[in-house]
Amino acid sequence: MMLLAMLPLVDPMIVKVLIDDVLVDGNMSLLKLLIIGLIALFALNGVLYVLTSYIYTYVGQKILFDIRYDFFRHLEKLHLGFFSKTKTGEIMSRVNNDVGKLQQVMTTTFVTMVTDIITLVGILALIIYLDWKLTLVSVVLLPFIFVTQFFLGKKIKKRSTESREKSADILSFFQETISGMRLIQSFVKERFEAARFVRKGRSLIDIQVRLGVMSAIAGAAAGFLAYLGPIIVLGYGGYKVIHGSLTIGSMVAFYAYVGRLFGPIYRLAQHNVSIQTARASIDRIFEYLDIEPEIRDTRGSIVLRKMEGSIAFDGVRFAYDHEQPVFENLSFDIPPGRRVAIVGRSGAGKSTIVNLLCRFYDPQSGKILVDNHDVRNIQLRSLRRNIGLVSQETILFNSSVRENLLYGKTSATEEEIKEASRRAYIHELISSLPQRYETVIGERGIRLSGGERQRLSIARTILKNPKILVFDEATSSLDSRSERLIQDAIEPLMEGRTSIIIAHRLSTVVNADWILVLDNGRLVETGTHNELLTRGGIYRMLWNEMSVKGDASLN
Repeated sequence: MMLLAMLPLVDPMIVKVLIDDVLVDGNMSLLKLLIIGLIALFALNGVLYVLTSYIYTYVGQKILFDIRYDFFRHLEKLHLGFFSKTKTGEIMSRVNNDVGKLQQVMTTTFVTMVTDIITLVGILALIIYLDWKLTLVSVVLLPFIFVTQFFLGKKIKKRSTESREKSADILSFFQETISGMRLIQSFVKERFEAARFVRKGRSLIDIQVRLGVMSAIAGAAAGFLAYLGPIIVLGYGGYKVIHGSLTIGSMVAFYAYVGRLFGPIYRLAQHNVSIQTARASIDRIFEYLDIEPEIRDTRGSIVLRKMEGSIAFDGVRFAYDHEQPVFENLSFDIPPGRRVAIVGRSGAGKSTIVNLLCRFYDPQSGKILVDNHDVRNIQLRSLRRNIGLVSQETILFNSSVRENLLYGKTSATEEEIKEASRRAYIHELISSLPQRYETVIGERGIRLSGGERQRLSIARTILKNPKILVFDEATSSLDSRSERLIQDAIEPLMEGRTSIIIAHRLSTVVNADWILVLDNGRLVETGTHNELLTRGGIYRMLWNEMSVKGDASLN
């Protein structure tokens, strides 16, 4: 880098020699030597430029990848509460736009700055060598350039932060509207959403215009002061040549160097604008990186080599974001291998039990035990590998059927994949697809029906082969035929495993070994289906409500 920066500084000195020693003295031999030297110089400069460009590009892309990878890995460690409070578009803006801006500063801007600083030091050394008095006169404007850039840089950083926040807001808006396009069109709200976009866009335009004007002012101020330097050299340098205290060759070389001196200075001023803009992005990146994961392994956490499957909640108190508690003092025990249903109206806390068992959240007090071990003392990977979760919202990826199934077991063989699919009653459907198991199913499995997506999710869980199974309203949004297929797939899967069924339809509840009835975060009843009907409590009331509606839904 230093050699590449210093090579262009040689030719003004060659011009000085050409004027003072070749043209004045008529030295042809020296002229030929200078021409050959210049050709070799620029050939070397070209080779070095290509080499350094390759290095800069590789390093820049590697830095960009490493930052995004570290950012992604950090996001993976954050608990679900962070994602429930943060817009997806906001996260994407920081991963893409802010990290990209940081990469630009750390590679392009940083490399150019280093080159300009080396060039600046080299030029200062050369012009001091040529004429130190003329040097003092020509650099008198430098402090004014840096002072103006310092004060303007603060304002630019503030506007850049506002710009980044508005850009993230628009990206979040796009993500939200695209995912909800079906709703928007069904309610004929296209114009309404377009008007929202215009309001957000105009706000961003105003900020960007102000930022552009400030950047232009900073550049214009630096440019004006920079161009005064060569003018001063022309005046004072010309005076010295006329009075014989400076040779013409030295004057020409000095003028060339000063022209190049203020070029790096001007660019350094512009780099200040880029750095101030990037600082806003850096602050936004580290705002997330500084978030400490709330759910993490404790020192000495244990690995469950062979799980039995017992579950216990002991005096659990829990509230989301320390608001109204979902549970105050929840306690119950589930022996290994039992099939337990949890019922209650919407908001009773059924899904919260699943979140706590999987340790997506930790309770504020009390303990959750698996095989008599507090889940906070079990290695997260060990705990979650032994829990199979089939939820109402089936998460599938925009990849092939096979890749989605392998999420359950990466090392699964072809026969294991097909056997799991047969047990989930999905193999025939997969075999009818254009590329069978290699068929790409689209984002969130959009090319499959709701029941097909759910059966694929069950096949994935079968491959995982967990000791504890959790069905979180897995059939709530399905038609009766799809529900029967899902129940047929679930039934053999639950054999010999501890199973928790968050009940939405009654068929699974009726066959459960034990039913827990929740009401406003309290465990109000426990027993079998027949026992609870006989007692005439909340469960009986829910059963009667369903009978009147003719619906098998508890919610």
